[in-house]
Amino acid sequence: MSFIQVRNLSHGYTAGGMFSKRHRVQVLNQLNLDLPEGQNLGLLGGSGSGKSTLARLLMGLETPDQGSIHFNGQALQGTSPQFLQKVQMVFQDALSAFNPQRSIGWSIAEPLRHLSGMDSEACQARVGQLLQQVKLEPGDIDKLPAQLSGGQLQRAGIARAMAVGPQLIILDEALSNLDRVLQVQILDLLTDVRRESGTGFLLITHDLSLVRRFCQRVVVLADGMLVEDREVTPGMHFEHPEARTLQEAVLPAMPRARQVAARTAACSR
Repeated sequence: MSFIQVRNLSHGYTAGGMFSKRHRVQVLNQLNLDLPEGQNLGLLGGSGSGKSTLARLLMGLETPDQGSIHFNGQALQGTSPQFLQKVQMVFQDALSAFNPQRSIGWSIAEPLRHLSGMDSEACQARVGQLLQQVKLEPGDIDKLPAQLSGGQLQRAGIARAMAVGPQLIILDEALSNLDRVLQVQILDLLTDVRRESGTGFLLITHDLSLVRRFCQRVVVLADGMLVEDREVTPGMHFEHPEARTLQEAVLPAMPRARQVAARTAACSR
């Protein structure tokens, strides 16, 4: 049985208002998806394809109009503590995901306070381990979000998601605001996390080059429907026209970014 099973999922939103007729906009339509434990799955799609809506449904932040989501064989009903111990999420806008008046260390420890039962001393030790794991400095623990760069903040968000050792971390366009070098560095970091802990990732993106670097499998959304589901291979080619458009739009910058990242790492030693 898959870790998460999505069956016949449909969802939409009401549009319109004071000066226009209200109507229902369908975002997802009869979607079926399986997420095996420990796998890196790429969820690829253009703007408006339904990627972020699916992420919110998978996290229990919204309830689908139709269909079901099962987590470890049980119907998903909101964000229960048992669910949040197993599934965490990193958002696109790292700055807004943190309390601006609280230190980075306080925010990273938040899941530990609510889900782990650790005392304050154990929480602080765990936060120190997480900072080291995502390659942030020990002194960053007391900094406010505004004192960190975008890349540092996204690393802090990943540390917070990793805090309770989840089985799955959802990355909802979490790399899209970063430059290519930072994207490569963070994907390499997450590859190490998966190797060490067995944590799987759902990478939601519009960038196929990131999927190719990081994922073992990719699914493509178009107009709220799953149109491709295949293993990630060097010679992978999509069949659906929307998926081929995304494939043709891939920038040839990833190999160059690897070289730049390697030189940057060498210079920092």
